[in-house]
Amino acid sequence: MWVCARAHSSSANLGPGYDVLALAHDAYSDTVCVKPAKETKIVRVTGEWKVPAEKNSALAAARAALEILGGSAEIWVHKGVPPGRGLGSSGASAAAAVKAVELMTGKSLSVEEAVKCAARGEEEVSGAAHADNVAASYLGGLVAVSYDPFKVVQFEPEDLELQVVIPWHEVPEGKTEAARKVLPEEVSLRDAVKMVGGSALVIKAFLTGDLELLGTAVEMDPVVTPRRAQLIPCFEEVRRAAKEAGAKGVTISGAGPSILIVGGGGEAAAEAWRRCGIEATVKYVKPARGAYAAPPPSLG
Repeated sequence: MWVCARAHSSSANLGPGYDVLALAHDAYSDTVCVKPAKETKIVRVTGEWKVPAEKNSALAAARAALEILGGSAEIWVHKGVPPGRGLGSSGASAAAAVKAVELMTGKSLSVEEAVKCAARGEEEVSGAAHADNVAASYLGGLVAVSYDPFKVVQFEPEDLELQVVIPWHEVPEGKTEAARKVLPEEVSLRDAVKMVGGSALVIKAFLTGDLELLGTAVEMDPVVTPRRAQLIPCFEEVRRAAKEAGAKGVTISGAGPSILIVGGGGEAAAEAWRRCGIEATVKYVKPARGAYAAPPPSLG
């Protein structure tokens, strides 16, 4: 009998909080089901989006969780989060897999154990065990991650006016890894101070519901956003269109190419992408809950 869990998409970084901050939102979700078996492997992949069965974040995350909790399982991944769009697709699968294993075994991991297991899934598909997306999808809401020492903090954010705009141009395989490679190994003290301050303001804005502050805070990133923007077709035109239409802040969602907009302007951003020959979808998003028990996906 399948035991299933669902986890939502997420937007990581939120401007200045590279690899530290992320928000789970209700744009999309993945469902992962497990059942006891002699060998841990993916036996079924369904849903709107195709992903490989072997190099799969759900498989790596489930294996990591089972190493702690015991047992082995067959895995069914139902993909609802589009991969390669900067919306935490692999993180949602990994978080759902860990929660499903907990439900199957009737045992619970600590928050840090669960997030570390899910981050093993991210390492499998992107080459880096970054924990921001998986922490958000597993816990829900807004999260902040520290790596040394490893700690995860979850916040209950206010429901602010947010939009995610997703362009549908082709992205290369290994896009997330490529987006990490364009970043510098070192940053100036001045830039580091600005990003730390911006990250603090992002948290403050979400906790107080201050839309103006959030719009300012997500643009306090002099390091990551400018470099990744060069990888996104028509980014400056899209950003400018959103701002002219009333957006209070625009930043890249995770590794991109999707963008996160504070306030209005999503439709204008999508139209700017269309003028560049790229179809785009606007999602009005709210903070989402953490991974939870769910029924098996309906295939009919």
